Amino acid sequence: MPTYTNTLRLHDSIISVKSLPPSVFSKVRGYEYVSKGTAPNVINQRDRLKTPNGNDIVENAIFLEAEVDNSTNPPTFRQQVINGALSSNEIKIQEYNTFVPFTYPGSISLLVQERTGSYSDANVSVELEPLVQTEVEATVFEFLQTSDDLVAADFTFDSSSGFWKPNQWASIKALGGVNSVGSAGTNPITFTASQEYRGYRLGDNFQPFFASGRDRASFNGRRVTGSGQTDNTFLNVTAVNNGPPNPVGSKFVLDIDLQPAFISFDGTTYYRKTIIVSETIPSQTSSLPYS
Repeated sequence: MPTYTNTLRLHDSIISVKSLPPSVFSKVRGYEYVSKGTAPNVINQRDRLKTPNGNDIVENAIFLEAEVDNSTNPPTFRQQVINGALSSNEIKIQEYNTFVPFTYPGSISLLVQERTGSYSDANVSVELEPLVQTEVEATVFEFLQTSDDLVAADFTFDSSSGFWKPNQWASIKALGGVNSVGSAGTNPITFTASQEYRGYRLGDNFQPFFASGRDRASFNGRRVTGSGQTDNTFLNVTAVNNGPPNPVGSKFVLDIDLQPAFISFDGTTYYRKTIIVSETIPSQTSSLPYS
């Protein structure tokens, strides 16, 4: 007749153990234990539970709250365990590559046409390079943590340049009029125009424009001076806001999500934090960026 030790008697309470799929935990192993009469976390406090390959689970493994089926006598317990311990209040559970939507902001530059000679004028118009919606390669990181707060390091995670959520777009302003009283009347003519370009940034080669002493000037096809005024006009086109930086060549955090995940056996709430970080944003080319 076999002799049963206390350890063997405790392990007799374990009915089954199975591995959780990698779609749930890929950077750390997870298991589900089914026991009779005593919850797996209680058994583990006296006698370390075994993984399916026969190894002990790690010290300070994370036990989720158990499910109890009281329709049997003794009751049956089902409990999931993350075979890893917190480090600096968190544990990484997922890391994988994917493609995510990304919008290259449009860019703004000024197109200047000037004519000199016996009659001079300056024509300035806004030239737009449209925004482009595409997908870029990114890495998804998932963590479990006991804190319900995000920290500053989350926004520059994995050596990224920051959180790509522009809250300011490019805007410009044009001012114009006459430098002196001309043939049109006794009061100088003034002109103002301003506009925000949602989804746009100032182009890398954007240059403010100023011209004075021209016979005539116009901005985006609109005359700075009134009808018949041709005496010593000025036009000043400047940037109000630059908009977001050029994303090409940098990595950015594209999304962060933090929400409750589960409650452990001791009542601690764990939160799942997901951070999506782009690879280096490639240049916009006429060919496919990932070919």
